[in-house]
Amino acid sequence: MLRSVIAVVSIVFVAFGLAMTWQDRAGWPMLAMALLFAFGCMYERRYHAGRAGLSPDARFRPTGERFVDPETGQAMTVWADQATGERRYVADGEPPSPSV
Repeated sequence: MLRSVIAVVSIVFVAFGLAMTWQDRAGWPMLAMALLFAFGCMYERRYHAGRAGLSPDARFRPTGERFVDPETGQAMTVWADQATGERRYVADGEPPSPSV
């Protein structure tokens, strides 16, 4: 939800920045910051969408921690890589498979 709000607000600011820059060249800092937020929001959304639902690969072991995801109501298991400390959350019933 917050990601969508930030995306909409940044697009509105891009429009205002374009209008200000069109009228007076002093509007370019607002346009630059708005573009930075818009591209950052799009990059973050794409980055995390690609990682969503990844099953752990052979490096990961279950930690024994389980919880119910408040957004989906699905039971999740926590898997961790002991070497790096990276954690992944996998829905129960999904087989551990290599990540992409």
